[in-house]
Amino acid sequence: MKKQYEPDVVAKHVPREPIPNEVHAQFLRPGELLAIQDAFPVAFQPLGTLEWHGRQNPIGCDTIKAERLCCAAAQKVGGVVMPSMYFSSDAHWDVGKGYGYGMDSVAGFQLPGSFYQISTELLKQSMLNACRNYLNRGFKLVVIVSGHNPPIQQNTMDEVCYRMKTEDGREPVVFTMEYAVIELGHPKRRSDHAGFYETSMMHYLAEDRVNMAANAGQELPYLAMSNTPPVEDASFAEGEECFALQTEGLASYAAIKLAKLLA
Repeated sequence: MKKQYEPDVVAKHVPREPIPNEVHAQFLRPGELLAIQDAFPVAFQPLGTLEWHGRQNPIGCDTIKAERLCCAAAQKVGGVVMPSMYFSSDAHWDVGKGYGYGMDSVAGFQLPGSFYQISTELLKQSMLNACRNYLNRGFKLVVIVSGHNPPIQQNTMDEVCYRMKTEDGREPVVFTMEYAVIELGHPKRRSDHAGFYETSMMHYLAEDRVNMAANAGQELPYLAMSNTPPVEDASFAEGEECFALQTEGLASYAAIKLAKLLA
C-alpha cells in the first residue's frame, strides 16, 4: 500500500467529469471533484455553532452565515465547500453575573440551544487534521471561514494557520471571520450577537426561520443579544447587501491567496 497520494495514478482510474453547479463536497462525484481541483484547488471550511442567537433567530445562525457565504464564493470563483463544523471556541468570563461560557455569562444562566462547547485544543487538533486531509488529497489552499467571532476563535485559528505554514513561509491554510472579508472602514463591515446585523443576515438567508414576535412582552426582550442599532430595524435588504459584499470579498480573498501560494 502506497502512503502518498499520486495524482497521475488517480487520473488513470478516475476520469474527469464536467464541473457541476454543485459545490458541496458531499454531493460531488470523484470525477467532478478532480475537475474542480484542476480549475481552482481551494477547499472552503465553514465554522459555526449551534448557539443561542436571541429568541427570534435559529440556533444555527453562525453556521448558516459561514456555509452560505462559502457556497456563494465557490459558485463565483471555484472551489469546494466542506461540511460545516458546529463546534467552536469560546471563553468563560464574568460580566457581573458569575462566570459563564460565551453568552451564558451575559444571561446569568445556561441558555437553551448552545451546544457548541469544545475544548480549544480539541478544536485545534480537529482543524489541523481536516486541513492536512484536504491538502494531502489534491487541494492547494484551505480557506477557513467562521461565522462565530469571539477573539479566542481568531486566536485558535491563527495558530492552526501558523502550524500549517510550510518551511519556506507559504500559507496553504488561511482564516477569516465572515464579516471581515468586507474592507476595513466600510459601513457594512459589522458584527454583533443576534442583533441588527445577524438578524438581518437571517432575514436574508433564512427568512422563514426568523420570528421577531418571539421577543414581544418578555421581561428581558434583548436577553444575551446586541441591540445597537435596534434589532427591530433588522431587514432582508440589509442582509442582502451585506451578503453580496461578503461574497465579492471572500471570492477575491481566496483568489488572491491561491495566486500568492502558487506564484
